[in-house]
Amino acid sequence: MTPKMQTIVDTKIKPKQSLYVIRHGDRWDYSFPEWKKTAKRPSDPSLSSLGHRQAREVGVYLDSIFSAEGINADNITVLASPFLRVIQTANEMLSEFRKTPGNVADTVRILPEYSVFEYDGKHKGKLHESLPTMEERKQYFPRLDENYQSMFVPTIPESTDEFFKRCQKAVDNLNDRFPFKENSAIVIVTHAAGCVALAAAAAGRDVSEMSSAGPCSIYRLNRSDNSTRWDTDHFSLEGGMNGYSGHISDTGITTTPWNHFGPKTDENPSGYTGPPEN
Repeated sequence: MTPKMQTIVDTKIKPKQSLYVIRHGDRWDYSFPEWKKTAKRPSDPSLSSLGHRQAREVGVYLDSIFSAEGINADNITVLASPFLRVIQTANEMLSEFRKTPGNVADTVRILPEYSVFEYDGKHKGKLHESLPTMEERKQYFPRLDENYQSMFVPTIPESTDEFFKRCQKAVDNLNDRFPFKENSAIVIVTHAAGCVALAAAAAGRDVSEMSSAGPCSIYRLNRSDNSTRWDTDHFSLEGGMNGYSGHISDTGITTTPWNHFGPKTDENPSGYTGPPEN
């Protein structure tokens, strides 16, 4: 049976609340791996120059959507993983808002959300050792709301199954903390694994139904009431918002699309777990 496709860009559907799950932009260390040899925080790299441009393109794109749909600054919530590249992406994104009512660039804060931070997998907690205090982050990113209380702080290290459970818990907490509000948008800026797993959890789908997360790609989901299930596009829908990247002029070659939760085998050397590839 052919899956029923749901188009979520129809602005005539009212009331509506939208959830955007966005990956950070291109990483500095992927283009310049020698950086890690002397870095004091090797697991917390910056965006590359390309990554900064990609993040600004996300802002321009969301600004056009929000202004067209009548969403104002008071109804925009931005959550971001505390890793540097993610905070930079959210910060650059917000700086590009011009048309959305309410002076988004100067009024919307970035809420540091630990529940959506990087997938640990086989790294045994090493990826998370580099994180500084939020007080230090605030010195360089004044949009950060250091008084925000994260929904929860995950236990690290974690297995893949534990990560999936963590993402489901994050979505459950999100639904409770941010109940339905008409003409509102919640933006989560996170990592590739987080994009795939959070979007899948919110939509009640398997990760095999979620397109790979490229740099600054977008997963858009909608709901029209306080339902715990969000609607999203089928991965096969051309131009759909299931890992959409049409707003990015240059995706680069080092920070590649990712949906690779599986074991690496001879038949599947990359551990790919996404939809069928053409």
